Amino acid sequence: MDCPLCGTPLKQHLIQPNVSLISCPSTECVFPFNLSMEEIQHQNLLITDINNNDIMNMMQSKMIDVANVDQKIALFIS
Repeated sequence: MDCPLCGTPLKQHLIQPNVSLISCPSTECVFPFNLSMEEIQHQNLLITDINNNDIMNMMQSKMIDVANVDQKIALFIS
């Protein structure tokens, strides 16, 4: 899913232990902060059912793909 304003791929950001927001990672873009709360909820950009397994899976993926952590170490940590 790409940002409707700038075309950058959207990312899911954890903002509270069980709440995440799908937003544009570009520092020059305001999406979805240009929307009302109703529009954010209508477009399913606010996710409130995040659990620990989801968080750990996202962390594991980032460790392996972005930080180049060895897969065995990433599995051990997560």
